[in-house]
Amino acid sequence: MSEQLLQQILIEFKEMRTEMQEFKTEIQGFKTEMQGFKTEMQGFKTEMQGFKTEQQSMKVQLDENTQLTRAIFDRQEETDAKLENLTMDVHKLHGEVAEIKDILDFTYQKTTRNELEIYKLKKNTDMHVHE
Repeated sequence: MSEQLLQQILIEFKEMRTEMQEFKTEIQGFKTEMQGFKTEMQGFKTEMQGFKTEQQSMKVQLDENTQLTRAIFDRQEETDAKLENLTMDVHKLHGEVAEIKDILDFTYQKTTRNELEIYKLKKNTDMHVHE
């Protein structure tokens, strides 16, 4: 009986050994899978770092664009004010030119009348001299 008992213990021991080997293999599979997850997570971390860097770059560009837009807006306000001043100056000059034109028209009319009177006087004088 003792040999039979030893034989049975040996069989059970071998079965346990086989189960342990299967368990080891299973654990090794889990380790491999975990390593794959770690590698994948490292890839995600790298990708996230790339996104953060890109986002920071975009933020810097956005800040720069905002500053440029504000500068353009300020410059536009200055330009609008200068244009308004120029418009007022043009209106003033237009009024002055119209006034000068009126004076020139008056002077032209007066000169024309005076020349006509001088012509008439000369003509009368020439007629009297020839008589």
